[in-house]
Amino acid sequence: MEAKDFWSLADHTWMERWPKDAEGQMEQAERLALQSELDSMADITISMLESFGIPAFKVGTQGKVLLGFAGLGVEIYVPASRLEEAQMLLAAQGGDAE
Repeated sequence: MEAKDFWSLADHTWMERWPKDAEGQMEQAERLALQSELDSMADITISMLESFGIPAFKVGTQGKVLLGFAGLGVEIYVPASRLEEAQMLLAAQGGDAE
């Protein structure tokens, strides 16, 4: 059996769930927070947002080559129309919404 590529483990369906405008264009992404990847907080936050139906993704890989995680943190993005809701959820969780 051939081993799967590491990137095949990533969720590529978020684009299908992302809100689209009347012309079918993807809605603008807005930055929700900068969180640590060391303690898996970014993945926990994304899972929490997804459980409330808010599609989210993370960006940022600085330090990943040396340490195996983004040492400087990752930015979490959500659709602009869901930003306020995501901020309230993150605040209720005790996370930092910037």
